[in-house]
Amino acid sequence: MAKRAAAKAAQRTPGEKMKERRATTAENKGISIGSVYLVTLILAGLLAAFTLILAGQTNRSYRSMQNASKTYIAGRQDAADMMDASDYLTEMVREFVITDNPDCVTNFFVETEQTRRRDLALEDLGRSFSGTEGYGFLLSALERSNALTETEKYAMRLKVESLGQDPADYPAGIGEITLSASDAALSSDEKALLAVELVFGEAYQARKDEIRADVEKCLETLLRSLEDAQSASTARYLSALRVQTALVIALFAVLFAAIYLSYRLVIRPLLKSVGHMGRNEKMVPKGSREMRFLADTYNGMFEQTRRDAEQLSYDASHDDLTDLYNRGVFERLRKEHDDGTEAMLLIDIDKFKTINDIYGHDVGDRALKKVASLLKASFRSEDYVCRIGGDEFAVIMLHASSALRELVEGKVRRLNDALSVPEEGLPAISLSVGVAFGDRENATDDIFKDADSALYRVKNAGGRGCGFY
Repeated sequence: MAKRAAAKAAQRTPGEKMKERRATTAENKGISIGSVYLVTLILAGLLAAFTLILAGQTNRSYRSMQNASKTYIAGRQDAADMMDASDYLTEMVREFVITDNPDCVTNFFVETEQTRRRDLALEDLGRSFSGTEGYGFLLSALERSNALTETEKYAMRLKVESLGQDPADYPAGIGEITLSASDAALSSDEKALLAVELVFGEAYQARKDEIRADVEKCLETLLRSLEDAQSASTARYLSALRVQTALVIALFAVLFAAIYLSYRLVIRPLLKSVGHMGRNEKMVPKGSREMRFLADTYNGMFEQTRRDAEQLSYDASHDDLTDLYNRGVFERLRKEHDDGTEAMLLIDIDKFKTINDIYGHDVGDRALKKVASLLKASFRSEDYVCRIGGDEFAVIMLHASSALRELVEGKVRRLNDALSVPEEGLPAISLSVGVAFGDRENATDDIFKDADSALYRVKNAGGRGCGFY
């Protein structure tokens, strides 16, 4: 048998021998399906692991963003508490020197010795921002406020002396204040006047402004720290998104059998999200859980950035107190609009300084707000109502000619009628208004100057009225 097999093999043709060698070579070099499955599983597992790590990194970036926002909000509240407490002390001492109400003195010392909002605000801010520039500004505000508190206590002691009352009837802090020899020698009326001057005078207000400036600087530094944190979180997010794209593409290549699901749950939502980003729109949370998480993370950052941008834009164009357009917007409008087709109204509150001096700046601020509110309600939606100075307002009426003179007079008259009725704590107010129309006669090249000239005549005539150029 062996010999016959050997003889048969010896009788094979060269072609048959070549086919046998090819079959043997192909068998030795063939790819094992088990190896393919193993490599596929390894690659899929590695890619899945990287995806989970990336999702965790994105989650950490999002939490970092949340923590930065929460820290900023807490810091902003601390700064507000500092200013509110300082303003509260000012309110109490001013009310006492004006009304003689002893409860104001009690409230003053409860705030400084028990409630201690200013100290607590600084301590709270120090937990997150100790040693930072923002903490330094708030610390400066506290030191200035403490220094101002000594002046306030001195004013209260003067008031107590002017009333001829025993300091022992007041909180112990009053009795600890010693008047200077010159102040002690003053008469009761002079002591009362000096007390009022100490807490209502320009020097006092200047020191209050320094405290407010420190608080505002603190808020500015806190906002910058938030913006830096947002920028870093956004960079990490975009980096994670690029890696996510690469992983999706890799998974698509490796897991060819799952093309439909990959496209349905990852690729298509990703492409749409990139389109939304390119058009500066929010993402639509669709697809896989990871993509929804990424979309929600991006949308949260996008919405926060949009709100911040809107707030900054609004703050840059509006007056903080009255919410009217500010001086910058007014000057821009003057350049953008045609003077020949508009009317310019310049408005002053008569004797506004007297209101501040007699009733205090809080009442003055209420007066400004009331005037601003009535002005906005009195003019058309297409007209621009601006606050251009302390008690100075301006209105730019578009598409307005001198034919509207009676209409404008009526508006001013109704404004003065409404303002002439005192409200609780708010005295009667009157306005002086100067008006210049684009089609006015003997016009100069500056409608603002012409309106100001008309306003000047009204003020010289005693105020409360409307004058036309």
